[in-house]
Amino acid sequence: MGKFTTESTSSFSAHIKEPIIIYEKKNTRRIFKADINDAKIDTKETLSGTIVHQRKKNNDEWEDIDSINLATLKGGEAIRLHFKSKDLREFFKGLQQLYKLSEEGVMYGEHEYIVGQTDQIIKVPRERKDFIQQLLDKDYGEEIWTELIENDPDLASRLSIARIQTERKEALEEFELNITDENRDENYWQNYFEQNQWIFGYGLNYYFLSQLSDQPSYGGASFKGIGNQKGDYLLNTNAAVKFTVLVEIKKPSTKLLATKKNGDNIKYRNGAWLIGQHLVGGVTQIQANCKTWLRKSFEPENIDELVPQNIYTVNPKGILIIGNTEELENNRSKIESFEMFRRGISNPEIITFDELYDRARFIVEKEEPRNNIDEDDDLDF
Repeated sequence: MGKFTTESTSSFSAHIKEPIIIYEKKNTRRIFKADINDAKIDTKETLSGTIVHQRKKNNDEWEDIDSINLATLKGGEAIRLHFKSKDLREFFKGLQQLYKLSEEGVMYGEHEYIVGQTDQIIKVPRERKDFIQQLLDKDYGEEIWTELIENDPDLASRLSIARIQTERKEALEEFELNITDENRDENYWQNYFEQNQWIFGYGLNYYFLSQLSDQPSYGGASFKGIGNQKGDYLLNTNAAVKFTVLVEIKKPSTKLLATKKNGDNIKYRNGAWLIGQHLVGGVTQIQANCKTWLRKSFEPENIDELVPQNIYTVNPKGILIIGNTEELENNRSKIESFEMFRRGISNPEIITFDELYDRARFIVEKEEPRNNIDEDDDLDF
């Protein structure tokens, strides 16, 4: 969802105040400054703009870097601007929203619009915005809420649900953008899932899961202490009686099948393919963590912390999030080799990033996932 402010520069043209941020770091960023024009609306040539590289010092405003006169380049000279796939995706999405906005035509003066994810365009009335801003400036926040809730008791709940849904849509977009980014390491995904625990809550066998600890210690005095074996997450199911669940997170780019130096998968014999070493290692790792945690969960420190919350450990379940099934290239023998391997392992449960993404998408969009699950299908991964 994008928010844009148009400021007319003539009867048929307007400047977009908010730039499209293609990428941004602490002190540098690359943006697209856009203008819309009604003159060629019949040919849909309604958008123009400039890519600008900016920099700033800490706590300063962004400043354009001095432009370079391309006419001064000599033969054989060139200027290169490289864009990563994630940056181009953001640029493309921003251009789509701007083109959709430009179809509304230019209105005189300054106007605010919100472009929704389903291409809806909402004009924000100036008088409503000014009225709300006045109320906020006068610090009437508590009185406003009290009056609104008295007139509509369900209002706060509806607003809260709407806000949660918006945040989840944004998180889903981030998931989609980064699932193919090989520069995103395990720490990034650990932080992402920590901030978006709702994905675990519905995506893992439809248990409702709560986080007990990130980077838990399975081999120390307590799961909050320092130990020999560290895990990514210690979760628990939610019910009258709760049970601990161990989660290990790898990367979407981690190979599910073994590969040669040139990147090709290694075929074993009779249509079977070798399983990737990091997948086998991840299984072994979480199995060892489950064994250690089963023993350590009976330590007094852990019992005193967990049992009063009705949280117990009984042959703890492990979950390994790793890889992407796109690697299997719709090759039947590769698919069968991977699926038979994970189906033959009772613990941990192996889930790929694209499967987890599909579950998150199902929650947000409230529609059937791409694999078209039937009502009678087994919903276990």
